[in-house]
Amino acid sequence: MKGHRWNKVKQRLLDVTASGLDISFNNNPIRRKYRCGEYKVVHFHIKLAGEIIWRYPTNSKQFDSGPYYENTPIEAIVNYLDLNRDNLLEYEDIVGLSDILKVCDKRIGYNRLKNLELSDVAKKIFDLRFKNILV
Repeated sequence: MKGHRWNKVKQRLLDVTASGLDISFNNNPIRRKYRCGEYKVVHFHIKLAGEIIWRYPTNSKQFDSGPYYENTPIEAIVNYLDLNRDNLLEYEDIVGLSDILKVCDKRIGYNRLKNLELSDVAKKIFDLRFKNILV
């Protein structure tokens, strides 16, 4: 990993997150011992209204795959935040956070989001964010 400090990344993310969403992004690196040494492994989850709605790794096989790799949620978030505002809707990532980030982003409005194909988790966030418009 490129050494991103989670607190700074989290603050940047919260700065673009739409107000009124009871959402939290949580990173808990865990040290795991392997035959060749000790590594820090990502354990990342997103909570909406206190309920975990998305987690990485999604299964124990991913969790035991070894040290930090570039395709972690934090790398995906940093790559998203570094994009020009005009390119946000085209962003895709390997870990599956892209549609969640788009729906949470206050820089992207209802009209631009309503035609996107969203995961079930992103649809849930979308419905909460735009509940007054959808009524």
